[in-house]
Amino acid sequence: MLTAALLAGALALTPAAHPADSRAALDMKGFEQSLYQGKWYDKKWESKRKCIMWRESRYNYRAANKSSSARGAYQFLDSQWRVSLTHMLKPEHADKKKVLLALRKKPIHKWNRYWQDAAFYIAWRNGKGAKHWHLTGSKCNG
Repeated sequence: MLTAALLAGALALTPAAHPADSRAALDMKGFEQSLYQGKWYDKKWESKRKCIMWRESRYNYRAANKSSSARGAYQFLDSQWRVSLTHMLKPEHADKKKVLLALRKKPIHKWNRYWQDAAFYIAWRNGKGAKHWHLTGSKCNG
Protein backbone atom coordinates (compact mmCIF):
# COMPACT_ATOMS: atom_id res chain seq x y z
CA MET A 1 0.00 0.00 0.00
CA LEU A 2 2.79 2.39 0.90
CA THR A 3 4.63 1.54 -2.32
CA ALA A 4 1.55 2.36 -4.41
CA ALA A 5 1.16 5.68 -2.60
CA LEU A 6 4.85 6.54 -3.16
CA LEU A 7 4.58 5.61 -6.84
CA ALA A 8 1.44 7.72 -7.27
CA GLY A 9 3.20 10.66 -5.60
CA ALA A 10 6.27 10.25 -7.81
CA LEU A 11 4.11 10.16 -10.95
CA ALA A 12 2.33 13.32 -9.87
CA LEU A 13 5.71 15.09 -9.64
CA THR A 14 6.86 13.88 -13.05
CA PRO A 15 6.57 16.77 -15.49
CA ALA A 16 4.19 16.21 -18.39
CA ALA A 17 5.85 15.51 -21.72
CA HIS A 18 6.16 18.52 -23.99
CA PRO A 19 3.57 18.45 -26.82
CA ALA A 20 6.43 18.69 -29.35
CA ASP A 21 7.57 15.26 -28.14
CA SER A 22 4.14 13.62 -28.24
CA ARG A 23 2.94 10.91 -30.58
CA ALA A 24 0.35 13.36 -31.94
CA ALA A 25 3.18 15.65 -33.12
CA LEU A 26 4.30 12.91 -35.51
CA ASP A 27 0.92 12.77 -37.29
CA MET A 28 1.65 14.83 -40.39
CA LYS A 29 -1.67 14.72 -42.26
CA GLY A 30 -5.09 16.09 -41.56
CA PHE A 31 -6.44 18.95 -39.55
CA GLU A 32 -6.49 18.69 -35.78
CA GLN A 33 -6.66 21.34 -33.08
CA SER A 34 -3.24 22.93 -32.77
CA LEU A 35 -0.81 21.14 -30.47
CA TYR A 36 0.80 24.51 -29.85
CA GLN A 37 -1.08 26.30 -27.06
CA GLY A 38 1.58 28.84 -26.14
CA LYS A 39 1.83 32.62 -25.92
CA TRP A 40 0.58 33.35 -29.44
CA TYR A 41 -2.20 30.74 -29.52
CA ASP A 42 -5.80 31.90 -29.38
CA LYS A 43 -8.63 29.51 -30.12
CA LYS A 44 -10.46 32.22 -32.07
CA TRP A 45 -7.87 31.84 -34.85
CA GLU A 46 -8.32 28.07 -35.30
CA SER A 47 -10.87 28.48 -38.13
CA LYS A 48 -8.53 30.91 -39.92
CA ARG A 49 -5.64 28.47 -39.45
CA LYS A 50 -7.80 25.65 -40.82
CA CYS A 51 -8.70 27.68 -43.91
CA ILE A 52 -5.07 28.68 -44.54
CA MET A 53 -3.90 25.09 -44.10
CA TRP A 54 -6.48 23.81 -46.57
CA ARG A 55 -5.67 26.51 -49.09
CA GLU A 56 -1.90 26.12 -48.78
CA SER A 57 -1.38 22.36 -48.40
CA ARG A 58 -4.68 20.50 -48.12
CA TYR A 59 -3.73 19.87 -44.45
CA ASN A 60 -0.45 18.20 -45.39
CA TYR A 61 2.42 19.03 -43.07
CA ARG A 62 4.83 17.35 -45.51
CA ALA A 63 3.82 19.49 -48.49
CA ALA A 64 6.73 20.76 -50.58
CA ASN A 65 6.14 23.08 -53.53
CA LYS A 66 8.36 22.02 -56.42
CA SER A 67 8.38 25.47 -58.07
CA SER A 68 9.41 27.43 -54.96
CA SER A 69 10.88 26.80 -51.54
CA ALA A 70 7.38 26.86 -49.95
CA ARG A 71 7.21 24.06 -47.39
CA GLY A 72 4.92 22.52 -44.82
CA ALA A 73 1.26 22.86 -43.92
CA TYR A 74 1.43 26.67 -44.08
CA GLN A 75 3.78 26.87 -47.09
CA PHE A 76 6.41 29.04 -45.47
CA LEU A 77 9.18 29.96 -47.90
CA ASP A 78 11.83 27.76 -46.37
CA SER A 79 14.76 29.75 -47.74
CA GLN A 80 13.44 32.94 -46.12
CA TRP A 81 11.66 31.74 -43.00
CA ARG A 82 13.47 28.78 -41.42
CA VAL A 83 16.09 30.73 -39.44
CA SER A 84 13.67 33.55 -38.59
CA LEU A 85 11.02 31.16 -37.29
CA THR A 86 13.46 29.27 -35.07
CA HIS A 87 14.69 32.62 -33.74
CA MET A 88 11.10 33.72 -32.98
CA LEU A 89 10.42 30.39 -31.25
CA LYS A 90 13.41 30.80 -28.89
CA PRO A 91 11.96 33.04 -26.14
CA GLU A 92 9.03 30.73 -25.51
CA HIS A 93 11.01 27.49 -25.89
CA ALA A 94 14.21 28.27 -23.96
CA ASP A 95 14.23 24.67 -22.69
CA LYS A 96 14.34 23.39 -26.30
CA LYS A 97 17.50 25.17 -27.47
CA LYS A 98 19.09 22.04 -29.01
CA VAL A 99 15.85 21.15 -30.78
CA LEU A 100 15.56 24.65 -32.27
CA LEU A 101 19.15 24.49 -33.51
CA ALA A 102 18.36 21.15 -35.17
CA LEU A 103 15.21 22.64 -36.77
CA ARG A 104 17.36 25.34 -38.40
CA LYS A 105 19.08 22.58 -40.36
CA LYS A 106 15.85 20.81 -41.35
CA PRO A 107 13.42 21.93 -44.09
CA ILE A 108 10.15 23.19 -42.60
CA HIS A 109 8.08 20.37 -44.15
CA LYS A 110 10.13 17.95 -42.03
CA TRP A 111 9.30 19.76 -38.78
CA ASN A 112 6.64 17.91 -36.80
CA ARG A 113 3.07 19.12 -36.37
CA TYR A 114 3.79 20.94 -33.11
CA TRP A 115 6.64 23.04 -34.51
CA GLN A 116 4.78 23.94 -37.70
CA ASP A 117 1.70 24.98 -35.70
CA ALA A 118 3.87 27.02 -33.34
CA ALA A 119 5.55 28.67 -36.34
CA PHE A 120 2.14 29.54 -37.79
CA TYR A 121 0.90 31.20 -34.60
CA ILE A 122 4.14 33.08 -34.06
CA ALA A 123 4.08 34.37 -37.66
CA TRP A 124 0.31 35.00 -37.48
CA ARG A 125 0.72 37.15 -34.34
CA ASN A 126 -2.98 37.46 -33.54
CA GLY A 127 -3.80 38.46 -37.12
CA LYS A 128 -1.06 41.07 -37.50
CA GLY A 129 0.90 38.60 -39.63
CA ALA A 130 -1.98 37.80 -41.99
CA LYS A 131 -0.06 39.61 -44.74
CA HIS A 132 2.29 36.61 -44.94
CA TRP A 133 -0.49 34.70 -46.70
CA HIS A 134 -2.16 36.17 -49.80
CA LEU A 135 -5.70 36.08 -48.46
CA THR A 136 -7.22 38.83 -50.62
CA GLY A 137 -10.18 37.36 -52.46
CA SER A 138 -9.96 34.04 -50.63
CA LYS A 139 -12.54 32.47 -48.34
CA CYS A 140 -9.95 32.79 -45.57
CA ASN A 141 -10.29 36.56 -45.66
CA GLY A 142 -13.86 36.58 -44.34
